[in-house]
Amino acid sequence: MRKLLFFALSFLVLGCEKTPETEINKNLSFGVDEAYMVINESRPFVVVFDNSITDQTVTWSVEPENGGIITVDPLFNNVGIYKAPVENGVYTVLATLVADPNQKASVKITVSDAAIDDELIFSNENIGGVQNGPTNPTVFTTDKERLITYIHNYHYFNGGALPGTISLKHSDGTIYGPWQTWGIVGQGGVTNAYWVFHPLTKIKAGTYTVIDSDPSTWSHNGESNYCGFTHVRAMKVN
Repeated sequence: MRKLLFFALSFLVLGCEKTPETEINKNLSFGVDEAYMVINESRPFVVVFDNSITDQTVTWSVEPENGGIITVDPLFNNVGIYKAPVENGVYTVLATLVADPNQKASVKITVSDAAIDDELIFSNENIGGVQNGPTNPTVFTTDKERLITYIHNYHYFNGGALPGTISLKHSDGTIYGPWQTWGIVGQGGVTNAYWVFHPLTKIKAGTYTVIDSDPSTWSHNGESNYCGFTHVRAMKVN
């Protein structure tokens, strides 16, 4: 199974150009078609609906049935918490629209005991006190094509705001995203302090501006040069 995970990720890096999410046209989706997790890992998956969906009630399931456990977030019906099984394998998480069972969001999940071989490529976070509303853009540069595995923005003083979206905008105008994030508790028990997503999206070399859907609650400070806190990881490359 270690070889399977390595092959699948290598295929994404070397042989499969991911379509920017703005080009995907689905009535409901998870924003990605696939995910990679380690055994026993838990991760939320958020259903994103287009404007045609008025009743956003969904039911959750996993295929095959012994392929882990999916539970509904008690506060948000459109968020499912998937716990991977202890067995390596490929599983599918589905969210089915109650009002129209033909409408489904699905994501194929490869579960392995081998960790994803990624690395930090950008972070401007620090332990200093923060405030909201960065006055400078958050910008980073990559000198080669990278497969983005993880991104989060920090929203400490969020006033109860629900997690929004994150996008990456290339200097030539190309946009990757927006990706609907989920919230993770931060220091002091602050809910939704971290807005998290695993894009598994390949981006080209160049300079990127991080776009946050709610900059009014995006954390920053002088040590970050008044840029919003962001943390980005990508698959290692030679």
